[in-house]
Amino acid sequence: MNIQGNAREDDFVPAGRFGALTGRRFLGLLLAAFALVFSVNGLMIYKAVSTFDGIEVDDAYQRGRAYNQTIDAMAVQAARGWHATVAVTPAAIENPAPHAVRVSVVLTDRAGAALGDLKLHATFWRPVSVGDDRRLALRETAPGHYQGDVQLAVGGSWLLRLAGVGPHGEKFAQEERLLIGN
Repeated sequence: MNIQGNAREDDFVPAGRFGALTGRRFLGLLLAAFALVFSVNGLMIYKAVSTFDGIEVDDAYQRGRAYNQTIDAMAVQAARGWHATVAVTPAAIENPAPHAVRVSVVLTDRAGAALGDLKLHATFWRPVSVGDDRRLALRETAPGHYQGDVQLAVGGSWLLRLAGVGPHGEKFAQEERLLIGN
């Protein structure tokens, strides 16, 4: 064995390339790693908060608080037995645009009798984008039969919300999921 000072040939001697790993150096590396993680998380939080918040209506909180009244109104409607049958077809107009559709609604009561004299509105609501909603008043073409034409921005998945008021103030609401051809 060759002995030079206190070091022997078989002893591990770390390379002096980065210097010795002291307590201060380890603390600096640890703080730098956490600073990198916090800055990336901060950037992601900023991007998440500054982009679309997922709320399409301004009064979502108030609507949430009024949810029990909505449930009560739906129970009254269910007891009344009103129901709408919805059909959506390409609009029967000359040279229709690609997403022009005709909405036909048949309103009946529990016994199957037609419900006429309602003021009925239809709203096409696009769940995945803001600003594409279309609202139209449906006209009564025969007792209990309502229809209207609307030009939609794009095809795809839509929610159709029907809202109506009867001649004595009775309220009606129904929602249908529709797939409009592309």
